[in-house]
Amino acid sequence: MTVIEIKQEINRALEHVPERLLIDILDLIKEVQAEKSTGSNLASNLKKILSEDNDLLHKLAQ
Repeated sequence: MTVIEIKQEINRALEHVPERLLIDILDLIKEVQAEKSTGSNLASNLKKILSEDNDLLHKLAQ
């Protein structure tokens, strides 16, 4: 998957996320940008959370 495809997929997914969660997602992205040295840890933690709570996130998006 290319970077452009990934960004498009993220945008499609974000269209279905409730506004209150969008703010948290934006805060997390900003935190990752600010802490480049620990960004990989934050990214891997986010990936773990998203994979573990995938069903919950889908229900919230509906």
